[in-house]
Amino acid sequence: MVQSLVESILAGHHPRGARLPSEHALCAKLGVSRTVVREAIADLKAEGVVAARQGSGTYVIDRPGRKGFHLKNVEEVDVLEELRHILELRKVFETGVAELAALRRSEADLHHLEAVVAAMDRWARQAAHSPAKGTTGAQWDDEFHLALARATHNPEIERFQEYLGAKNAAVHRVLWGEEGQVRGWPLVANAEHREILEAVRAGDPAAAWRAAERHLEGTADRVAEVLCPAENPVEEPSAPLERVDG
Repeated sequence: MVQSLVESILAGHHPRGARLPSEHALCAKLGVSRTVVREAIADLKAEGVVAARQGSGTYVIDRPGRKGFHLKNVEEVDVLEELRHILELRKVFETGVAELAALRRSEADLHHLEAVVAAMDRWARQAAHSPAKGTTGAQWDDEFHLALARATHNPEIERFQEYLGAKNAAVHRVLWGEEGQVRGWPLVANAEHREILEAVRAGDPAAAWRAAERHLEGTADRVAEVLCPAENPVEEPSAPLERVDG
């Protein structure tokens, strides 16, 4: 999918400054799902090839070819060490996001985060009683973490969080899909989200950092249970991270 878009840009079909077709149009043209399209666009954003303009669309801002940051999709990881590195990256980055959000969040940010957590909670409680085949609450998980990044009011943090979310889409589908519903994981994960939200609401960066750390460690445990054989669990990413104040 990424290669198809790169070839199209290099061929001049989407010159610098041009707006890419909508997600719906790209899905229809390439015969892929919206998730695949979003992951491909996230890759191109990370490489500085395209950029989103709020309310307008996604535009080409550079030609492909420069060496940009690239992270494997979780489903492409074939060794435990690589998975450990990805989980460690998330832990380092997203604890900092929560910490900064606690310092910078606005009332509008809090209102949106509350709405997302409430929607997740309603979905998770319903799923706990009656797991639904073919449905997933992963979109709420994605939106919570993206909303938290927006609450930092740093567009580069938001952009990288969007990229991370796309790269972890397979994990989200497992944890929030039918298998995760049967295990009761959506309720557990959303309780962790609520802890992060309350620390951010209180304007307590240290508490937000700790709540995010607990959530990401819980996520790592759940990922290991699904993606790794019982005899080869994922090692802890590292010794518990310690905050350095000042």
